[in-house]
Amino acid sequence: LLRRRRARQNLLAYTQYTHPRFEVAHHHGIICTALEAVERGECNRLMIFCPPRHTKSELASRRFPSWYIGRHPDRQIIAASYNGDLASDFGRDVRNIIDSPEYSQLFPDCELAADSRAANRWNTEVGGAYVAAGVGTAITGRGAHLALIDDPVKDRSDADSQTVRDHTWNWYTNVLYTRLMPDAAIVMIMTRWHEDDLAGRLLEQQDE
Repeated sequence: LLRRRRARQNLLAYTQYTHPRFEVAHHHGIICTALEAVERGECNRLMIFCPPRHTKSELASRRFPSWYIGRHPDRQIIAASYNGDLASDFGRDVRNIIDSPEYSQLFPDCELAADSRAANRWNTEVGGAYVAAGVGTAITGRGAHLALIDDPVKDRSDADSQTVRDHTWNWYTNVLYTRLMPDAAIVMIMTRWHEDDLAGRLLEQQDE
């Protein structure tokens, strides 16, 4: 009972509850604290930069969206990555977490709608929604209280391409940004390969 109570309130405790073999490192606590501020509405723009294989996607693209929608089952999430297959993989993982018996003990009011359970697009019984999309693809018919972008470019080769960087920027400004609800949050999780990547351009805008 104590573990469940803590998991409802604390993202790292939730991660350990739903993923018992998860090994906690110091930087995981920093990431979870920042994501909790997003959930509370205290931060609506967050960038998380880590090298590959530092569990950033496990926390930010699997555990966080399932915890977030458990606490807000009527909200909508758009999750994007450099291609649609990876984004759908994240969507499938989040859906399966929500559909587990352990999850239903934590958030009994958050249930998947019976008629909408696709890996890349599913709904909750109370109007919440999750949509997965590849960077560069259309996102139609949905808004977002929370937008997650996990590695908008695949690797250094793509990051070194001016064409890919411009394409990513145009998609962010003309597609994803137009889907945001009022006071929506954007969380970007990525390995940085280039100073002029999506994060670099947003940081430059912030400075200006």
